[in-house]
Amino acid sequence: MTSWSEIYKSEINKKGGLLPFVLNKERRSAGALIQRMRKVFPEGARILEVGTGTGAIGALLTKYGYVVTGIDVDEEMLKIARESFSLFGASDKVFCMDAEDIVEKFGKDSFDCVITHGMLEHYQDEEIISHLKKQLEVAPYAICVVPMKSMSSYYRSRGLGDERYLPTRYWRKLLSKNFNVKKVFGFGFKETGLKYVPERIIKNNTFAKLLAPLCAFNEFWITRNR
Repeated sequence: MTSWSEIYKSEINKKGGLLPFVLNKERRSAGALIQRMRKVFPEGARILEVGTGTGAIGALLTKYGYVVTGIDVDEEMLKIARESFSLFGASDKVFCMDAEDIVEKFGKDSFDCVITHGMLEHYQDEEIISHLKKQLEVAPYAICVVPMKSMSSYYRSRGLGDERYLPTRYWRKLLSKNFNVKKVFGFGFKETGLKYVPERIIKNNTFAKLLAPLCAFNEFWITRNR
């Protein structure tokens, strides 16, 4: 069976190496996410990336002055993540650990924000809520990015088969039962049947909110229930 590290090593090679791969992320969804974060979190804010994967997003946040910690359970992916973080001088901030252990490891309110990208869609509803509750113990904000129902079969085939592709309304309802859903943004037309719609449209936050149900990915900003 193909592993995640093999999938991403192939993607990195196609982009011409790790640095071009990371910088390409910044030109698309990661760049939009980071710009939104920069309006909320000041330079020096503490960010935990759970399921850091290639480490591309964490590395880019480090580039903009954030203190980023990345965790994952996949040792092969962590090798890539450490290289990504090292591009901007933070390779010592990547650790192998289970997402279930973050409260015990780091303590409550030890970060300003927790982010996940391409993680929660692998879990069932009750597990998703459990993960997010733990994330919101260590930080007041959690930002989760997940693939959506509108993603085309071609792009779905790149995964390992256990992803859940659900519509925006399902995620909003699930999350709203337990948390405050502050914002929902969409991105990614290339990965849908609307691939000819210009991507620049959803670099505007207003359109990113309005068009979220049509997009391949949604980005949910949530906080603890009061």
